[in-house]
Order: sequence, then C-alpha cells, then structure tokens
Amino acid sequence: MFRPLTLSGALLLLAGSASAQDIDGAAVGFGISTLGGYASASYEAMPTLRARGLLTGIPGQSFSEEGDDVDYDIDLSVGGIAALADYYPNQTGLRLSGGLFFSNTDIVGAARATGAETIEVGDNEYSNASIETELTFENNVAPMLAVGYEKRFGRGWAFDAEIGAIVVGGINVDVDGENVPMRDLEIEAQQLEDNLSAVKAYPWLALGVSYRF
Repeated sequence: MFRPLTLSGALLLLAGSASAQDIDGAAVGFGISTLGGYASASYEAMPTLRARGLLTGIPGQSFSEEGDDVDYDIDLSVGGIAALADYYPNQTGLRLSGGLFFSNTDIVGAARATGAETIEVGDNEYSNASIETELTFENNVAPMLAVGYEKRFGRGWAFDAEIGAIVVGGINVDVDGENVPMRDLEIEAQQLEDNLSAVKAYPWLALGVSYRF
C-alpha cells in the first residue's frame, strides 16, 4: 500500500531543486480523473521532455446496508501515484506520456446472513454464514500510457486533457468466509475471476488545469 507522503516528499524535493536553480520550467496541476481527483507536479528537463509526478484517488469510503437477516458492507479504496515522462513532439500542447502507476486500489465486500435468510456461495446457499470478497489489480506496479493536450490561456495557465490506460494485467479475487466449505469459496472466487477476466487495462481519463511558472 502506498504512502501519500512518498509523493509529497518527492514533490518537495522537486520544488526545492527547482528553487535552488530556477523555478522557470516547473508546473503544478489539479483536476478530476477516472480514479478520482488528482494533483500533479512536473519539471522541464529539456524543451520537449518533462518529468511528472501524479497523485490520484478518492478518500477511503465505506458503505453498509442492513436487512432483516442479511447485512452488506463495502470498503472502497481507489487511487495511486504515477511517475511519468511527458514528450512534446513538436513543442506544442500535444504530449505523449509513459511511465509507471503504483496502485492503492482495493475493494472489499462482505455479506452476513442470519435467521432464515441465506447467501449463495459457489453452487450452494448457506444460512448463519458470512462471506468476504476482496478485489485488487494484478499489477500493483503497472505500465501507464497516455496522450494529452494543453490549451494555454492567461499567464502561465492551461486546460489539461489526457486519455490513456493503466495496464493492470487483470483482477485478483480473494474470497473468505465463515460456515462455508472451502470448495464453495474456491468456486465463488473462480466464477468472479472468470467474469472479470476481460479487464486487463483500466481506462485513464483526466481533465483539469495547470500552472507553469
């Protein structure tokens, strides 16, 4: 699991380095993405190449629903950090980006059945039982590719748009439970993995603004 302070420290070092030399060429940005809000910082290594760090995600969320005899809980953590190189082929607003994404995405769902109600696990139904399912990306460190464009306005400001993909490699499924045989837990996990087998990449779309010093 990543630590937000990791990126924060890197950005502080970047800012310190830029201040020691010349703040010209540094930029910061913020906006929304398919993984939640984002913040970024970049520095111009040469006229056509920039190094960019990006933090994206949403705060951890928990949802619960209580029925007469069945309770459901969902814990959601989405986001990560990215280290990217941005290449501007003709020194215009168009850029090609590539790098690595360090994922902090984790989804946990739980169901508990009491009384006369049952929950279905694998090929059978069980009463007085519980099941917990956890979904994570196969690649916690995943290649990331994107195409972006900056439309400059005012003094130093720009609208940013970016589209691409994070190559997550698939979805890991972990299923655990109480009062449920291991065979049905394994069947349930396999069924979920089969349903999610087509997910090899996560779409990346971001819209925001940036300011270049």
